[in-house]
Amino acid sequence: MNIVIKGFSWNFITQVYKVLFSSLTLVVLARLIDVSDFGIIGMATVFVLFFNTIQNIGFDSSIIYSKSFKENHLLSLFLLNIILGVFIYLGGYLLSPFLSYFYDNKEIESIFKVLVLTVLLSSFGIVSRGYLQKKLDFKRLAIVEIIAITISGVIAVFLAIKNYGYWSLIVQQLVTVGLTSLGFLLITFKSVFGHKFFSFKIIYEHLKFGYNVFIFNVLNFFAQQLDVLLIGKLLGEEQLGIYLLAFNLILKPISLLVQIFNKTIYPVLTKVKSSLIRDSYISFTYSFFFFLAPLIIFLVSISQILVPELLTNKWIETLPLLLIFGYQCVRMIIASPSGLLFLITGNPNKQWKYAIFISIPLRFIGVFLGYFFFKSALGIALGINLFATIEMFAGFYITFKLINLKIYNYLMYFKNYFFSLFLLITLLFIINTFISLVWFSFLMQLLTIIIFVFFNRNEIGINIKKVKEIL
Repeated sequence: MNIVIKGFSWNFITQVYKVLFSSLTLVVLARLIDVSDFGIIGMATVFVLFFNTIQNIGFDSSIIYSKSFKENHLLSLFLLNIILGVFIYLGGYLLSPFLSYFYDNKEIESIFKVLVLTVLLSSFGIVSRGYLQKKLDFKRLAIVEIIAITISGVIAVFLAIKNYGYWSLIVQQLVTVGLTSLGFLLITFKSVFGHKFFSFKIIYEHLKFGYNVFIFNVLNFFAQQLDVLLIGKLLGEEQLGIYLLAFNLILKPISLLVQIFNKTIYPVLTKVKSSLIRDSYISFTYSFFFFLAPLIIFLVSISQILVPELLTNKWIETLPLLLIFGYQCVRMIIASPSGLLFLITGNPNKQWKYAIFISIPLRFIGVFLGYFFFKSALGIALGINLFATIEMFAGFYITFKLINLKIYNYLMYFKNYFFSLFLLITLLFIINTFISLVWFSFLMQLLTIIIFVFFNRNEIGINIKKVKEIL
Protein backbone atom coordinates (compact mmCIF):
# COMPACT_ATOMS: atom_id res chain seq x y z
CA MET A 1 0.00 0.00 0.00
CA ASN A 2 2.90 2.35 0.81
CA ILE A 3 4.31 2.02 -2.73
CA VAL A 4 0.87 2.78 -4.20
CA ILE A 5 0.55 5.97 -2.11
CA LYS A 6 4.06 7.06 -3.14
CA GLY A 7 3.22 6.28 -6.75
CA PHE A 8 0.09 8.41 -6.62
CA SER A 9 2.02 11.23 -4.95
CA TRP A 10 4.62 11.30 -7.72
CA ASN A 11 1.93 11.11 -10.39
CA PHE A 12 0.08 13.98 -8.74
CA ILE A 13 3.24 16.08 -8.50
CA THR A 14 3.97 15.48 -12.19
CA GLN A 15 0.50 16.47 -13.35
CA VAL A 16 0.39 19.58 -11.17
CA TYR A 17 3.83 20.63 -12.44
CA LYS A 18 2.66 20.04 -16.03
CA VAL A 19 -0.39 22.21 -15.43
CA LEU A 20 1.53 25.08 -13.83
CA PHE A 21 4.63 25.08 -16.04
CA SER A 22 2.74 24.44 -19.29
CA SER A 23 0.26 27.22 -18.49
CA LEU A 24 3.08 29.66 -17.74
CA THR A 25 4.92 28.68 -20.93
CA LEU A 26 1.72 28.96 -22.95
CA VAL A 27 1.07 32.50 -21.69
CA VAL A 28 4.60 33.59 -22.64
CA LEU A 29 4.43 31.94 -26.07
CA ALA A 30 0.96 33.36 -26.77
CA ARG A 31 2.31 36.85 -26.17
CA LEU A 32 5.28 36.30 -28.51
CA ILE A 33 3.67 34.26 -31.32
CA ASP A 34 0.90 35.23 -33.76
CA VAL A 35 -2.62 33.80 -33.46
CA SER A 36 -2.38 32.25 -36.94
CA ASP A 37 0.86 30.45 -36.00
CA PHE A 38 -0.93 28.64 -33.18
CA GLY A 39 -3.69 27.71 -35.60
CA ILE A 40 -1.33 26.36 -38.28
CA ILE A 41 0.37 24.11 -35.71
CA GLY A 42 -3.06 22.96 -34.53
CA MET A 43 -4.00 22.00 -38.08
CA ALA A 44 -0.93 19.78 -38.42
CA THR A 45 -1.03 18.46 -34.85
CA VAL A 46 -4.51 16.96 -35.20
CA PHE A 47 -3.18 14.60 -37.89
CA VAL A 48 -0.03 13.89 -35.89
CA LEU A 49 -2.27 12.83 -33.01
CA PHE A 50 -4.10 10.50 -35.38
CA PHE A 51 -0.85 8.84 -36.49
CA ASN A 52 0.22 8.56 -32.84
CA THR A 53 -3.11 6.87 -32.08
CA ILE A 54 -2.50 4.34 -34.86
CA GLN A 55 1.07 3.79 -33.73
CA ASN A 56 0.13 2.98 -30.12
CA ILE A 57 -1.60 -0.39 -30.46
CA GLY A 58 -2.04 -0.79 -26.72
CA PHE A 59 1.18 -2.57 -25.73
CA ASP A 60 1.73 -0.23 -22.78
CA SER A 61 -1.73 -1.10 -21.46
CA SER A 62 -1.27 -4.82 -22.11
CA ILE A 63 2.01 -4.80 -20.16
CA ILE A 64 0.31 -3.14 -17.19
CA TYR A 65 -2.72 -5.44 -17.04
CA SER A 66 -1.22 -8.74 -18.25
CA LYS A 67 -0.99 -11.35 -15.47
CA SER A 68 1.37 -13.53 -17.52
CA PHE A 69 3.80 -10.73 -18.41
CA LYS A 70 7.52 -11.50 -18.14
CA GLU A 71 10.52 -9.26 -18.67
CA ASN A 72 11.61 -11.22 -21.73
CA HIS A 73 8.45 -9.99 -23.51
CA LEU A 74 9.84 -6.46 -23.71
CA LEU A 75 12.23 -6.86 -26.65
CA SER A 76 9.57 -8.37 -28.95
CA LEU A 77 7.10 -5.60 -28.16
CA PHE A 78 9.79 -2.92 -28.43
CA LEU A 79 10.99 -4.05 -31.87
CA LEU A 80 7.45 -4.24 -33.26
CA ASN A 81 6.74 -0.72 -32.00
CA ILE A 82 9.89 0.59 -33.71
CA ILE A 83 8.94 -1.10 -37.00
CA LEU A 84 5.43 0.34 -36.78
CA GLY A 85 6.86 3.75 -35.94
CA VAL A 86 9.09 3.74 -39.03
CA PHE A 87 6.30 2.70 -41.40
CA ILE A 88 3.78 5.14 -39.93
CA TYR A 89 6.34 7.97 -40.09
CA LEU A 90 7.07 7.20 -43.76
CA GLY A 91 3.34 7.03 -44.48
CA GLY A 92 2.78 10.38 -42.80
CA TYR A 93 5.71 11.94 -44.66
CA LEU A 94 4.31 10.80 -48.02
CA LEU A 95 0.80 11.99 -47.15
CA SER A 96 1.93 15.49 -46.15
CA PRO A 97 1.20 17.05 -49.61
CA PHE A 98 -2.40 15.81 -49.36
CA LEU A 99 -2.81 17.46 -45.95
CA SER A 100 -1.56 20.71 -47.44
CA TYR A 101 -4.14 20.34 -50.19
CA PHE A 102 -6.88 19.48 -47.65
CA TYR A 103 -6.29 22.72 -45.74
CA ASP A 104 -5.34 24.72 -48.85
CA ASN A 105 -2.22 25.86 -47.00
CA LYS A 106 1.25 25.17 -48.43
CA GLU A 107 2.97 25.64 -45.04
CA ILE A 108 1.20 22.58 -43.61
CA GLU A 109 3.29 20.19 -45.75
CA SER A 110 6.69 21.24 -44.37
CA ILE A 111 5.32 21.54 -40.82
CA PHE A 112 3.76 18.08 -40.86
CA LYS A 113 6.89 16.44 -42.32
CA VAL A 114 8.77 17.59 -39.22
CA LEU A 115 6.03 17.12 -36.62
CA VAL A 116 5.28 13.53 -37.68
CA LEU A 117 8.79 12.69 -36.42
CA THR A 118 7.19 12.65 -32.96
CA VAL A 119 5.48 9.38 -33.97
CA LEU A 120 8.84 7.76 -34.64
CA LEU A 121 10.39 9.22 -31.49
CA SER A 122 7.51 8.09 -29.27
CA SER A 123 7.83 4.49 -30.54
CA PHE A 124 11.10 4.19 -28.60
CA GLY A 125 9.40 4.90 -25.26
CA ILE A 126 5.93 3.29 -25.32
CA VAL A 127 6.96 -0.16 -24.08
CA SER A 128 9.37 1.27 -21.49
CA ARG A 129 6.67 3.56 -20.11
CA GLY A 130 4.23 0.66 -19.75
CA TYR A 131 6.88 -1.41 -17.98
CA LEU A 132 7.71 1.38 -15.52
CA GLN A 133 4.00 1.87 -14.80
CA LYS A 134 3.58 -1.84 -14.14
CA LYS A 135 6.45 -1.68 -11.64
CA LEU A 136 4.78 1.39 -10.07
CA ASP A 137 8.02 3.29 -10.67
CA PHE A 138 6.22 6.60 -10.88
CA LYS A 139 9.12 8.49 -9.35
CA ARG A 140 11.43 7.94 -12.32
CA LEU A 141 8.53 8.44 -14.75
CA ALA A 142 7.85 11.77 -13.08
CA ILE A 143 11.49 12.90 -13.12
CA VAL A 144 11.83 12.17 -16.85
CA GLU A 145 8.59 13.95 -17.74
CA ILE A 146 9.38 16.99 -15.58
CA ILE A 147 12.87 17.35 -17.11
CA ALA A 148 11.53 16.93 -20.65
CA ILE A 149 8.70 19.45 -20.31
CA THR A 150 10.98 21.98 -18.61
CA ILE A 151 13.77 21.83 -21.20
CA SER A 152 11.35 21.90 -24.14
CA GLY A 153 9.46 24.86 -22.65
CA VAL A 154 12.62 26.89 -22.11
CA ILE A 155 13.83 26.16 -25.65
CA ALA A 156 10.43 27.11 -27.12
CA VAL A 157 10.39 30.46 -25.28
CA PHE A 158 13.98 31.19 -26.37
CA LEU A 159 13.13 30.49 -30.03
CA ALA A 160 9.95 32.58 -29.80
CA ILE A 161 11.99 35.52 -28.46
CA LYS A 162 14.28 35.09 -31.48
CA ASN A 163 11.19 35.38 -33.75
CA TYR A 164 11.08 31.78 -34.98
CA GLY A 165 7.27 31.84 -34.83
CA TYR A 166 5.53 28.49 -35.12
CA TRP A 167 8.86 26.65 -35.31
CA SER A 168 9.15 27.37 -31.59
CA LEU A 169 6.05 25.22 -31.03
CA ILE A 170 7.32 22.50 -33.38
CA VAL A 171 10.67 22.22 -31.61
CA GLN A 172 8.88 22.17 -28.25
CA GLN A 173 6.90 19.07 -29.27
CA LEU A 174 9.93 17.30 -30.75
CA VAL A 175 12.10 17.92 -27.70
CA THR A 176 9.35 16.87 -25.27
CA VAL A 177 8.67 13.55 -27.02
CA GLY A 178 12.33 12.88 -27.80
CA LEU A 179 13.62 13.45 -24.27
CA THR A 180 10.71 11.54 -22.70
CA SER A 181 11.24 8.47 -24.89
CA LEU A 182 15.02 8.61 -24.43
CA GLY A 183 14.67 8.85 -20.66
CA PHE A 184 12.25 5.94 -20.40
CA LEU A 185 14.43 3.78 -22.66
CA LEU A 186 17.64 4.53 -20.75
CA ILE A 187 16.00 3.60 -17.44
CA THR A 188 14.71 0.28 -18.79
CA PHE A 189 17.63 -0.46 -21.15
CA LYS A 190 18.84 -3.55 -19.29
CA SER A 191 15.33 -4.93 -18.93
CA VAL A 192 14.50 -4.43 -22.62
CA PHE A 193 17.78 -5.67 -24.12
CA GLY A 194 18.84 -8.03 -21.34
CA HIS A 195 16.88 -10.88 -22.90
CA LYS A 196 17.79 -11.57 -26.54
CA PHE A 197 14.45 -13.15 -27.19
CA PHE A 198 11.89 -12.46 -29.95
CA SER A 199 8.57 -14.25 -30.29
CA PHE A 200 5.51 -13.68 -32.48
CA LYS A 201 3.52 -15.65 -29.90
CA ILE A 202 4.27 -12.99 -27.29
CA ILE A 203 3.20 -10.25 -29.68
CA TYR A 204 -0.03 -12.08 -30.44
CA GLU A 205 -0.83 -12.48 -26.73
CA HIS A 206 -0.43 -8.76 -26.13
CA LEU A 207 -2.32 -7.83 -29.29
CA LYS A 208 -5.36 -9.73 -28.01
CA PHE A 209 -5.62 -7.20 -25.20
CA GLY A 210 -4.13 -4.22 -27.00
CA TYR A 211 -6.44 -4.21 -30.00
CA ASN A 212 -9.44 -3.44 -27.76
CA VAL A 213 -7.61 -0.39 -26.43
CA PHE A 214 -6.58 0.51 -29.99
CA ILE A 215 -10.14 0.42 -31.38
CA PHE A 216 -11.49 2.53 -28.53
CA ASN A 217 -8.64 5.05 -28.92
CA VAL A 218 -9.30 5.43 -32.65
CA LEU A 219 -13.03 5.98 -32.10
CA ASN A 220 -12.32 8.36 -29.26
CA PHE A 221 -9.84 10.28 -31.41
CA PHE A 222 -12.45 11.11 -34.05
CA ALA A 223 -14.94 12.11 -31.38
CA GLN A 224 -12.49 14.35 -29.51
CA GLN A 225 -10.68 15.93 -32.47
CA LEU A 226 -13.59 16.54 -34.85
CA ASP A 227 -14.01 20.11 -33.60
CA VAL A 228 -10.33 20.95 -34.23
CA LEU A 229 -10.40 19.35 -37.67
CA LEU A 230 -13.58 21.18 -38.70
CA ILE A 231 -12.46 24.59 -37.40
CA GLY A 232 -9.09 24.27 -39.16
CA LYS A 233 -10.65 23.18 -42.45
CA LEU A 234 -13.67 25.52 -42.63
CA LEU A 235 -12.79 28.52 -40.44
CA GLY A 236 -9.02 28.88 -40.88
CA GLU A 237 -5.93 29.11 -38.74
CA GLU A 238 -6.87 32.24 -36.76
CA GLN A 239 -10.14 30.79 -35.47
CA LEU A 240 -8.38 27.53 -34.65
CA GLY A 241 -5.55 29.36 -32.87
CA ILE A 242 -8.06 31.21 -30.67
CA TYR A 243 -9.98 28.00 -29.96
CA LEU A 244 -6.86 26.02 -29.02
CA LEU A 245 -5.42 28.71 -26.76
CA ALA A 246 -8.67 28.91 -24.77
CA PHE A 247 -8.76 25.11 -24.62
CA ASN A 248 -5.17 24.86 -23.38
CA LEU A 249 -5.55 27.64 -20.84
CA ILE A 250 -8.50 26.18 -18.92
CA LEU A 251 -9.85 22.88 -20.23
CA LYS A 252 -6.62 20.92 -20.69
CA PRO A 253 -5.26 21.62 -17.15
CA ILE A 254 -8.56 20.68 -15.51
CA SER A 255 -8.78 17.54 -17.67
CA LEU A 256 -5.40 16.43 -16.29
CA LEU A 257 -6.64 16.88 -12.72
CA VAL A 258 -9.85 14.96 -13.50
CA GLN A 259 -7.73 12.10 -14.86
CA ILE A 260 -5.79 11.99 -11.59
CA PHE A 261 -9.04 11.90 -9.62
CA ASN A 262 -10.52 9.11 -11.76
CA LYS A 263 -7.35 7.02 -11.56
CA THR A 264 -7.35 7.47 -7.78
CA ILE A 265 -10.95 6.63 -6.93
CA TYR A 266 -11.13 3.70 -9.37
CA PRO A 267 -9.01 1.29 -7.30
CA VAL A 268 -10.59 2.64 -4.10
CA LEU A 269 -14.17 1.97 -5.24
CA THR A 270 -13.30 -1.49 -6.56
CA LYS A 271 -12.42 -2.46 -2.98
CA VAL A 272 -15.61 -1.02 -1.45
CA LYS A 273 -18.53 -3.36 -0.69
CA SER A 274 -21.26 -3.26 -3.34
CA SER A 275 -23.75 -1.84 -0.85
CA LEU A 276 -21.43 1.08 -0.08
CA ILE A 277 -20.36 2.03 -3.64
CA ARG A 278 -23.23 4.49 -4.12
CA ASP A 279 -22.53 6.53 -0.99
CA SER A 280 -18.75 6.42 -1.50
CA TYR A 281 -19.10 7.53 -5.13
CA ILE A 282 -21.28 10.53 -4.18
CA SER A 283 -19.01 11.49 -1.30
CA PHE A 284 -15.77 11.33 -3.29
CA THR A 285 -17.19 13.18 -6.31
CA TYR A 286 -18.64 15.92 -4.11
CA SER A 287 -15.30 16.45 -2.34
CA PHE A 288 -13.48 16.80 -5.66
CA PHE A 289 -16.15 19.20 -6.96
CA PHE A 290 -16.08 21.16 -3.70
CA PHE A 291 -12.43 22.16 -4.13
CA LEU A 292 -12.17 22.54 -7.90
CA ALA A 293 -15.44 24.30 -8.83
CA PRO A 294 -14.72 27.64 -7.07
CA LEU A 295 -11.14 27.56 -8.39
CA ILE A 296 -12.40 27.18 -11.96
CA ILE A 297 -14.97 29.95 -11.51
CA PHE A 298 -12.33 32.30 -10.09
CA LEU A 299 -9.79 31.53 -12.85
CA VAL A 300 -12.35 32.03 -15.61
CA SER A 301 -13.50 35.29 -14.03
CA ILE A 302 -10.04 36.85 -13.70
CA SER A 303 -9.15 35.65 -17.20
CA GLN A 304 -11.67 38.17 -18.53
CA ILE A 305 -9.46 41.01 -17.28
CA LEU A 306 -6.01 39.41 -17.39
CA VAL A 307 -5.99 37.93 -20.92
CA PRO A 308 -6.14 41.35 -22.66
CA GLU A 309 -3.43 42.65 -20.32
CA LEU A 310 -1.04 39.68 -20.38
CA LEU A 311 -1.60 38.36 -23.90
CA THR A 312 -2.60 41.65 -25.60
CA ASN A 313 -5.83 42.32 -27.49
CA LYS A 314 -4.96 39.91 -30.32
CA TRP A 315 -6.40 37.15 -28.09
CA ILE A 316 -9.56 39.05 -27.09
CA GLU A 317 -11.78 36.50 -28.87
CA THR A 318 -10.72 33.81 -26.39
CA LEU A 319 -12.76 35.47 -23.61
CA PRO A 320 -16.22 34.01 -24.45
CA LEU A 321 -14.57 30.66 -25.22
CA LEU A 322 -13.00 30.66 -21.76
CA LEU A 323 -16.47 31.11 -20.25
CA ILE A 324 -17.84 28.15 -22.21
CA PHE A 325 -14.84 25.94 -21.42
CA GLY A 326 -15.17 26.96 -17.77
CA TYR A 327 -18.72 25.57 -17.77
CA GLN A 328 -17.40 22.47 -19.52
CA CYS A 329 -14.84 21.96 -16.75
CA VAL A 330 -17.46 22.21 -14.01
CA ARG A 331 -19.76 19.81 -15.87
CA MET A 332 -16.86 17.42 -16.46
CA ILE A 333 -16.08 17.20 -12.73
CA ILE A 334 -19.66 16.23 -11.92
CA ALA A 335 -20.11 13.84 -14.84
CA SER A 336 -16.72 12.31 -15.65
CA PRO A 337 -16.46 9.83 -12.75
CA SER A 338 -19.81 8.26 -13.71
CA GLY A 339 -18.09 6.45 -16.60
CA LEU A 340 -16.01 4.53 -14.06
CA LEU A 341 -19.18 2.89 -12.76
CA PHE A 342 -19.21 0.65 -15.85
CA LEU A 343 -15.83 -0.78 -14.82
CA ILE A 344 -16.40 -0.78 -11.07
CA THR A 345 -19.63 -2.78 -11.42
CA GLY A 346 -18.09 -5.19 -13.94
CA ASN A 347 -19.84 -3.91 -17.08
CA PRO A 348 -17.05 -2.85 -19.50
CA ASN A 349 -19.14 -4.03 -22.48
CA LYS A 350 -21.75 -1.39 -21.65
CA GLN A 351 -19.05 1.29 -21.68
CA TRP A 352 -18.26 0.46 -25.31
CA LYS A 353 -21.91 0.54 -26.31
CA TYR A 354 -22.44 3.83 -24.49
CA ALA A 355 -19.45 5.42 -26.25
CA ILE A 356 -20.40 4.21 -29.73
CA PHE A 357 -24.16 4.77 -29.62
CA ILE A 358 -24.55 7.79 -27.32
CA SER A 359 -21.35 9.72 -26.51
CA ILE A 360 -19.73 9.90 -29.96
CA PRO A 361 -22.95 10.59 -31.98
CA LEU A 362 -24.01 13.41 -29.63
CA ARG A 363 -20.60 15.06 -29.93
CA PHE A 364 -20.78 14.83 -33.73
CA ILE A 365 -24.23 16.43 -33.72
CA GLY A 366 -23.04 19.22 -31.42
CA VAL A 367 -20.04 20.04 -33.63
CA PHE A 368 -21.98 20.09 -36.89
CA LEU A 369 -24.97 22.06 -35.56
CA GLY A 370 -22.66 24.56 -33.87
CA TYR A 371 -20.90 25.18 -37.17
CA PHE A 372 -24.12 25.20 -39.22
CA PHE A 373 -25.83 27.90 -37.12
CA PHE A 374 -22.89 30.09 -36.03
CA LYS A 375 -20.00 29.48 -38.48
CA SER A 376 -17.49 30.17 -35.71
CA ALA A 377 -15.28 28.42 -33.17
CA LEU A 378 -17.48 29.88 -30.44
CA GLY A 379 -20.58 28.34 -32.05
CA ILE A 380 -18.91 24.92 -32.24
CA ALA A 381 -17.95 25.14 -28.56
CA LEU A 382 -21.57 26.02 -27.71
CA GLY A 383 -22.89 23.10 -29.76
CA ILE A 384 -20.49 20.63 -28.15
CA ASN A 385 -21.45 21.71 -24.63
CA LEU A 386 -25.18 21.74 -25.32
CA PHE A 387 -25.16 18.13 -26.48
CA ALA A 388 -22.54 17.13 -23.90
CA THR A 389 -25.01 18.27 -21.23
CA ILE A 390 -27.63 16.00 -22.79
CA GLU A 391 -25.05 13.21 -22.81
CA MET A 392 -24.30 13.85 -19.14
CA PHE A 393 -27.89 13.14 -18.11
CA ALA A 394 -28.05 10.12 -20.42
CA GLY A 395 -24.89 8.83 -18.74
CA PHE A 396 -26.35 9.45 -15.30
CA TYR A 397 -29.51 7.57 -16.24
CA ILE A 398 -27.59 4.51 -17.45
CA THR A 399 -24.71 4.33 -14.96
CA PHE A 400 -26.67 5.27 -11.83
CA LYS A 401 -28.94 2.28 -12.39
CA LEU A 402 -25.87 0.10 -11.79
CA ILE A 403 -25.55 1.40 -8.22
CA ASN A 404 -29.25 2.03 -7.55
CA LEU A 405 -28.86 5.82 -7.51
CA LYS A 406 -31.45 8.33 -8.76
CA ILE A 407 -30.33 11.43 -10.65
CA TYR A 408 -32.48 13.67 -8.45
CA ASN A 409 -30.91 12.34 -5.24
CA TYR A 410 -27.41 12.77 -6.67
CA LEU A 411 -27.98 16.42 -7.67
CA MET A 412 -29.74 17.21 -4.38
CA TYR A 413 -26.53 16.26 -2.60
CA PHE A 414 -24.94 19.29 -4.33
CA LYS A 415 -27.84 21.73 -4.04
CA ASN A 416 -26.59 23.87 -1.14
CA TYR A 417 -23.16 24.20 -2.67
CA PHE A 418 -24.69 25.01 -6.06
CA PHE A 419 -26.43 27.96 -4.41
CA SER A 420 -23.16 29.15 -2.83
CA LEU A 421 -21.42 28.92 -6.21
CA PHE A 422 -24.25 30.85 -7.86
CA LEU A 423 -23.73 33.69 -5.36
CA LEU A 424 -19.98 33.59 -6.05
CA ILE A 425 -20.56 33.79 -9.81
CA THR A 426 -22.99 36.70 -9.35
CA LEU A 427 -20.56 38.71 -7.25
CA LEU A 428 -17.64 38.11 -9.64
CA PHE A 429 -19.85 39.09 -12.60
CA ILE A 430 -20.82 42.37 -10.89
CA ILE A 431 -17.17 43.16 -10.16
CA ASN A 432 -16.13 42.40 -13.75
CA THR A 433 -18.97 44.50 -15.14
CA PHE A 434 -18.73 47.65 -13.02
CA ILE A 435 -15.04 47.93 -12.10
CA SER A 436 -12.87 48.96 -15.05
CA LEU A 437 -9.49 49.28 -13.32
CA VAL A 438 -7.73 45.95 -13.87
CA TRP A 439 -5.71 45.88 -10.66
CA PHE A 440 -8.67 46.95 -8.51
CA SER A 441 -10.98 44.43 -10.18
CA PHE A 442 -8.43 41.68 -9.58
CA LEU A 443 -8.05 42.58 -5.90
CA MET A 444 -11.83 42.68 -5.40
CA GLN A 445 -12.26 39.29 -7.04
CA LEU A 446 -9.44 37.86 -4.93
CA LEU A 447 -11.08 39.28 -1.80
CA THR A 448 -14.40 37.72 -2.87
CA ILE A 449 -12.90 34.24 -3.24
CA ILE A 450 -11.14 34.62 0.14
CA ILE A 451 -14.47 35.50 1.78
CA PHE A 452 -16.09 32.52 0.02
CA VAL A 453 -13.40 30.23 1.47
CA PHE A 454 -13.86 31.75 4.94
CA PHE A 455 -17.62 31.10 4.98
CA ASN A 456 -17.04 27.51 3.85
CA ARG A 457 -14.14 26.84 6.26
CA ASN A 458 -15.97 24.17 8.26
CA GLU A 459 -16.92 22.21 5.17
CA ILE A 460 -13.36 22.55 3.89
CA GLY A 461 -12.11 20.66 6.94
CA ILE A 462 -14.69 17.90 6.41
CA ASN A 463 -13.79 17.45 2.75
CA ILE A 464 -10.05 17.46 3.47
CA LYS A 465 -10.67 14.44 5.71
CA LYS A 466 -12.57 12.76 2.87
CA VAL A 467 -9.66 13.36 0.48
CA LYS A 468 -7.29 11.81 3.03
CA GLU A 469 -9.57 8.79 3.19
CA ILE A 470 -9.31 8.41 -0.60
CA LEU A 471 -5.53 8.47 -0.39
